[in-house]
Amino acid sequence: MIQGPQAPQAPPVPPASYWPDGGGERPVSSKAPGWAKGVLAGAAAVAVLGGALIAVRNVGQETPPVALPSPSFDLPSTLPSDLPSTLPSSLPSSSGLPSSSGAPSEAPSSDPAETPAATSTFAPLKAVPEVCDLLPASLTRRLAPKSQSAPGVQKDGYGALRKGCEWTQASKNIKNGTLESRAIHLAVNVWPSVEAARDDADFNFDSMKDMAGTKEDNPGLRFLSTYGQMKDFDGVGDETHAMYTQNLKGTSNVWAYIVMGNTTINVRYFGTDNKNGQILAEGKDTEPVAEDVLMKGAQEVAEQAVKALTS
Repeated sequence: MIQGPQAPQAPPVPPASYWPDGGGERPVSSKAPGWAKGVLAGAAAVAVLGGALIAVRNVGQETPPVALPSPSFDLPSTLPSDLPSTLPSSLPSSSGLPSSSGAPSEAPSSDPAETPAATSTFAPLKAVPEVCDLLPASLTRRLAPKSQSAPGVQKDGYGALRKGCEWTQASKNIKNGTLESRAIHLAVNVWPSVEAARDDADFNFDSMKDMAGTKEDNPGLRFLSTYGQMKDFDGVGDETHAMYTQNLKGTSNVWAYIVMGNTTINVRYFGTDNKNGQILAEGKDTEPVAEDVLMKGAQEVAEQAVKALTS
């Protein structure tokens, strides 16, 4: 009798400070911490077998600039009557040195009206629907055969309402002697405004840019992870980017992030093939799934999620 897959040991759990805090402010820096790269790639092995997706953020705050006191000048109460009718073209600056432009320097304006507000053609959402209902069974059966859905661990925080769903395999899917492991993770985050959603998307896009085209040797997770280039999913939401990741253990996945109105959507599509039918085997028998295959599947999930949320 065929036995179901056994869950492997999960990647290291990030410190508590990395998790959403139930409504506090978002971190300032968008650069992903070094260990987070390994977790993002290594999560494929766990996710294919039903493990929870770990979303990480860098909470390191940037040091605020120190405000320097501006010099003060005391002007006489009365001015001499023999002042020249014209002033020299070069006036001393507040620092006592000539200004390079010949005129007093002006501090840049911080008027928020000069920053264009984020806009979208998508109607705002007020609540997060049940994410497991967003993808039809015909799609999940094709992209993740023999999988079952279950609500994912999705914790509200940073001002957003969040829900998720995971489609993980309940039994082995063997084709021509090869064990094909596939899993889908989908998370929906509803923000209080379009601006907040755009900020969240930019945070994730910047993290993706930081990882794109790099390699991460993580001794703690015992594998070398490689990160592909960012790809665009044109016409999906307001903006969507995706990236392919694989490691030497043979696990691979595509991460796609979508922003539409006041909502952001996180998509993960995982895949691993093993020729000897062993889920946790390593070495020459374990192979990553090709980038174009996982990228196409992730785009289908992204397109369907946007369609379901806007219909």
